[in-house]
Amino acid sequence: MNSWQRWLQAPQTHLFRRALFQIHLWLGIGLGLYVLVISISGTALLLKSPFYTWFEPKTLVPLESEPLTGAALKERMAEVYVGYELGFTIEGFEDHEATFIVLEKDGEYIPHYFNQYTGEDIGLARPWPIVAVEWVADVHDELMLGRELGRKINGVGGALFVLMSATGLLIWWQGKRRWWEGLVILPGSSRSLLWQLHSFFGFWALILMIAWGVSGFQLGFPRQMAAILEFFGSEGDVIRPRDGVMGFFRSVHFASPGGQNVFARWGWILASLLPTLMFVTGLIVWWRRVVMRWYRRSFGS
Repeated sequence: MNSWQRWLQAPQTHLFRRALFQIHLWLGIGLGLYVLVISISGTALLLKSPFYTWFEPKTLVPLESEPLTGAALKERMAEVYVGYELGFTIEGFEDHEATFIVLEKDGEYIPHYFNQYTGEDIGLARPWPIVAVEWVADVHDELMLGRELGRKINGVGGALFVLMSATGLLIWWQGKRRWWEGLVILPGSSRSLLWQLHSFFGFWALILMIAWGVSGFQLGFPRQMAAILEFFGSEGDVIRPRDGVMGFFRSVHFASPGGQNVFARWGWILASLLPTLMFVTGLIVWWRRVVMRWYRRSFGS
């Protein structure tokens, strides 16, 4: 049996596959925490819009009484916000929209919402859930390291993520007789459920993984990506290509397909957690197969 036949029939015995497995394994371990942070923070980025809907207290129930406006509204605000300077104010454009007011005290500017029907303060315009999700979303873009350094690190992470995904695809191949097992989850399989989940989602989410990694690299290294695209004969705007493969990858990165459709939006939110699922399942499988076996051999328990 030559090398190619061994790869087709019994890839687990092939030296090349063993090398790929080690690359995939140590990339997964080395990038694990980074992938976890990027995946969860990316989910937070997609949740920013729903969080504003859920937690921003700008919507109120109109009453039959006439709302306060103009000077009467400002006079009532002055009574409620004693000790604060009243700053920029926007009265609601619709009956159900609260009045936006920026308060100032000791050089600090605090945005609030005010109920013009009841003459009461509603609360902070940016309550802690919104502040928290915005902070986590900022971690996704710059890793709290500044725009230039943070994006470059994300670019390197994106390139390594593509390499890890590519090696995972080659490892996924189980031979001519069993190749299809990686496409489904079998209740009676000799493989553990976690191993099957890792293999199943790794295959079917491969395009998403590569799209996230390649577009992440482009965001960190736009000129280098432009040079790569030019080398392969890309035409038109190579820095920000709107069409073709790179256009598709960028649309996936920013969860654009589906637009503002609520089902599409929640689909992308769930999809953004796939790297977290891959890391967790891969880590547990590695822990059980390698670490625990080594522990039992070494300590006899």
